[in-house]
Amino acid sequence: METLPDIGGVRFLRNFPLDRISFVGTKGRTLLLARPEGVEALINLMNWIACEGYVYFVSGLCSNTLFGDGFFNGIVVDTRCISGIEVRGERVKCLCGTKLSQLVDACVHAGLSGLEELAGIPGTVGGAVVMNAGAFGRSIGDLVEQVECWVDGERVCLKGNEVEFDYRTSSLKHCIVMSATFKLSLSKWNLKKRVNDVIIARKSKFPQGRTLGSVFKNPFPFYAGKVIEEVGLKGYSMGQVKVSERHANFIVSERGAKAGDYVRLVSLIKECVLNNKGILLAEEIVYAGSFQ
Repeated sequence: METLPDIGGVRFLRNFPLDRISFVGTKGRTLLLARPEGVEALINLMNWIACEGYVYFVSGLCSNTLFGDGFFNGIVVDTRCISGIEVRGERVKCLCGTKLSQLVDACVHAGLSGLEELAGIPGTVGGAVVMNAGAFGRSIGDLVEQVECWVDGERVCLKGNEVEFDYRTSSLKHCIVMSATFKLSLSKWNLKKRVNDVIIARKSKFPQGRTLGSVFKNPFPFYAGKVIEEVGLKGYSMGQVKVSERHANFIVSERGAKAGDYVRLVSLIKECVLNNKGILLAEEIVYAGSFQ
């Protein structure tokens, strides 16, 4: 590609180093990083990508995304500039690139209850809705009233009951969520205190540093961290990546970490748990880019 595309409201960066947006610092690059400034710019960008036939990956905050160390001959669509929150009574409409923390803060400020348990989860609203993010017994899909998304070249509005939300997944995985509307409830409780309590609980329970959050989904009725610890892998390292000594469902990456080591460690964990416990773990993290 000799010249950058000219699409209104979209900024392009060529040969972009993905460690600039990776939470764990892996060293891949992408042909183009595209940053649309709004929903219409995003739609125009996706139409152009479809016409040109490029492969693409849509990203938000990348807090659960492992990028490969190779060259991705495609386009990473960065949605973080598509941000905004609108509160109307007990309903809150939020654009896809808005940080989940900003949504929680806006709801608390408006006295609206429902999302406090999601406080402290890194990520954007679009990604959180697609993967049905949750914590402490609450999933974001529980509160979705409507989703506006881009699917198969069309702009579609879905009611919350038209979306299949399941544990850390949804039927939106093949869509691009552009906005979501949540139905909350007015509360007289001290929501700010509840949010602070949740954040303190997260910090005491989960490791800090360069992680992608929970690596595996909990295999009901078991907990992934518990079974990983029981097979003796807590603290096990491979290269510059290590199973956290605080919580075994987290992998901590040091500087210089390689995506290949991360993938091999994930594979080892799955193999050990399957062989020793008969449990097949499924990843909660997302793989993107090139691992060659």
